[in-house]
Amino acid sequence: MLFIGVAQNNINIEEMHISMGLQTYSAPVKNKAVTGEALSVAGVEYKTGIGVHSQSSFKIKVNGGSQFTAKVGINDSNINYDLDSITSIPLTDGKRMFYNITDTEKQFIGVEGKDGKVDKGSVIFKLLNNGEEIYNSGIMKAGDPAKEIDVKIKRGTLEMIVDDAGDGKSGDHAVWIHPNINYFEIPPIMVAYDYIGETPVQSKEINTNLKKLLAALPAIKTPLKQPDYDWLIDNEKAKAEVYRSDNGKDIIISNGLVARVFRLFPNLATVDYVNQMTGESLLRSVSNEGTLIIDGKEYAIGGLKGQPEFAYTLLEWIDDMTIDPNSFLIEDFEVKEVSDRLEWKRVRWASNPDMPSGKELIFTLSKDDIVVKVHYVLYDGIPTLSKWIEVINEGDLMVQLNEFKLEQLAMVEGESLVDVPKHFEKPNIHIETDYAFGAMQQKTSDKTTFWEPDPRYTSQTNYPMQLPVMLEVRPPLGPNVAIAKGDTLTTFRVWETPFDSFDKERKGLFVRKMYRTISPWTTENPIFLHLTSTDPAKIKTAVDQCAEVGYEMIILSFGSGLNMEKESPEYYAEFKEHVDYAKSKGIELGGYSLLSSRWISDEVDVINPETGKRGGMIFGSSPCLCSDWGYDYFRKIKTFFNETGMSVFENDGSYPGNVCASTTHTYHNGLEDSQWKQYAQIQGLYKWMRSEGIYMNVPDFYINSGTNKTGIGYREVNWSLPRERQLVLGRQNIYDGLWKTIPSMSWTFVPLTEYHGGGAAATLEPLNDHLVDYESHMMQNYGAGVQACYRGPRLYDTPKTKAVVAHVINWYKKYRDILNSDVIHLKRPSGKDWDGIMHANPQLKEKGLAMLFNPLSKEIVREIKLPLYYTGLTKTAKVREKEGKLKSYQLNRDYEITVKVTIPANSYTWLVIE
Repeated sequence: MLFIGVAQNNINIEEMHISMGLQTYSAPVKNKAVTGEALSVAGVEYKTGIGVHSQSSFKIKVNGGSQFTAKVGINDSNINYDLDSITSIPLTDGKRMFYNITDTEKQFIGVEGKDGKVDKGSVIFKLLNNGEEIYNSGIMKAGDPAKEIDVKIKRGTLEMIVDDAGDGKSGDHAVWIHPNINYFEIPPIMVAYDYIGETPVQSKEINTNLKKLLAALPAIKTPLKQPDYDWLIDNEKAKAEVYRSDNGKDIIISNGLVARVFRLFPNLATVDYVNQMTGESLLRSVSNEGTLIIDGKEYAIGGLKGQPEFAYTLLEWIDDMTIDPNSFLIEDFEVKEVSDRLEWKRVRWASNPDMPSGKELIFTLSKDDIVVKVHYVLYDGIPTLSKWIEVINEGDLMVQLNEFKLEQLAMVEGESLVDVPKHFEKPNIHIETDYAFGAMQQKTSDKTTFWEPDPRYTSQTNYPMQLPVMLEVRPPLGPNVAIAKGDTLTTFRVWETPFDSFDKERKGLFVRKMYRTISPWTTENPIFLHLTSTDPAKIKTAVDQCAEVGYEMIILSFGSGLNMEKESPEYYAEFKEHVDYAKSKGIELGGYSLLSSRWISDEVDVINPETGKRGGMIFGSSPCLCSDWGYDYFRKIKTFFNETGMSVFENDGSYPGNVCASTTHTYHNGLEDSQWKQYAQIQGLYKWMRSEGIYMNVPDFYINSGTNKTGIGYREVNWSLPRERQLVLGRQNIYDGLWKTIPSMSWTFVPLTEYHGGGAAATLEPLNDHLVDYESHMMQNYGAGVQACYRGPRLYDTPKTKAVVAHVINWYKKYRDILNSDVIHLKRPSGKDWDGIMHANPQLKEKGLAMLFNPLSKEIVREIKLPLYYTGLTKTAKVREKEGKLKSYQLNRDYEITVKVTIPANSYTWLVIE
């Protein structure tokens, strides 16, 4: 016998899928009363629980549960039913259901009782364990103190029931306070009751039309072929198309690298997801197209039920599967070319000036008066599939979209373990969305990817059944937004990129090529100065210097004195004059604004849901973007750019993802919609700027929302260290920062004046006195294709300094295309020996360019192995050191050559590969 020691655990029932519960009126609510009011029984307030309305019941599969605890009672209520915003809907029994409906929210508030009003209410709470009653509260009335429950439970099912007490259901606003189950090993789960009623079916007209549309698609044979090429070298064959399968039942969207397979009958469902590069299926079982919780009730978007095993899928099983009765049904689909997802005004150099091409597949589904459009985009040239959803209200009454899941895919496990480790290895696929915030890199800004257990997968090797095999893509909170009659809500987008290897460099190249394709504005890479003054004379000098040496942009940096929030015609005119002068010299001018990392006031700042006050949030506190102040900030910024003509925006302290529990801020209703609506504000600004051609540096990962650059990752105080240490640390930052990002979407930092202390040993000014270090900074940054924030009052101080800067910029522009190409990592800086990187691009004349550095105080001679696979070269490479003569090398079977190089002390050299 195998013994596994697992400690006792507790699970809070309000964290389960309470939307699976049954309820006569409205739907269960987490951490609030069913009326939306705060949890409170007999004047005692509570933070967690479930608000319900009789008749109500939840069904829980107990698994390893042993003890149930909770408090129960009827919630206190102070609703004014005479408000003008109160709307009533007649019921079949002659009573009315009341809602409080504003322009932005719909809230259930009760059922009519005696005298046309809502009664005080009385209920009975019950627990049934395998059908046997193990608890009965007796009649509880409004105002009664809460009763405690502490009972043992057995394996099987537990039902949490609230009945009316015989005097009608009006006012039966019951609450389960802190409902909790103690369990061993396998956690309890909420399960749905068996469906009672007539199962919906696909109409004959829809069935006939779908078959006609399907028959019109080009056919493709299955199993799908694996590509006979490496798309990272040549992706011309990877063209997206939508096909019908050879069985005549399925739609397949494929570009030869990745494919998703959909069954249309009896309802839409994803039946396979194929990594064609490896020939493997990514899915264990048939999956729906996501879920919606509308007015508290959960609905599947398509999907099929009846799969007998969830470790794998036999194709013949699919033919016998049936409609999920609580799901949206497919009505139509269409195929079209990809359209631009946002407007990109091109006004400067970019290594990729084109928006992506590919195919878009749109499924239309409906239920009652709600229409859902599920959009898929498969791109040409890369193994990336994108998805988003539109929810359209075609009814006569506002609906509330409480939550959604954009994906709910039953994925193959990344690893199969008996025990539960601290961190499971996830499936080998990259997932990201454009709903990202709170961090400089993608990994830490990802707030929407959730790898959850699948309780249906009972044959897994993991004894507690905790394998993270259910991919859910959803917002971490809400959105809990209203969709008015005739309106549409559009979700964020997800991009899914399966890998064909576990090699770190290759996986990084997959992600980097994805960014170049889906967000090509990130390949803009202007050469810029961070100017630390708004003194007119210094601005003019900086413009003249930039024009003289080939720089292209100036950002009026933090500490310069620029204030974009200042509203004054004279102020606008002053900076428009600077902009016009800079443009006359071929230089773009812009500036810096701080957004969230500051405190404004008690009335404006985000409210901590734990304390009901500001403070204790990201940045300590920050302004709520949905306050009047927040809307005013965005208005002022847009006005400043429109009036001055500036074309560069550095937005520090961008929206970090703070929630806000305020109920008085004008543009959000409360906690649940605060994150969604604040994000819409910041994303709206960045998309507007992208459409205006404004270049954006933002130290948060808003890349897929339209920004150009984020920080590469560095510690600011390191720039107070001695110059020689700054150089090695800077190269480490570059080496580490370019595994999953492209050079042009990252910036590093080079303060020209003293920064965070350090004195003369840390400072580059006077520049003429430290030309070797100044040039080394520029060469290792420009040589990586990474722009640095050269922050100071000027670019050069003597003709000699000017000549050095001009020489580096001319060199960079000569090799700009290859230097902005992807990086192959050669050797990380260690301070012990040489270090280096190599750019590779099989589409260019220069197939590669290697930058090699020597941190030692003596010259070194080394034989360096160069991996040339990603240059596209297969037999012979021609290599020259700097501008020297080309020398031919034969590639070995691993596509490598060995080059003997001499690297000067504390310096660098570079090699060009053709």
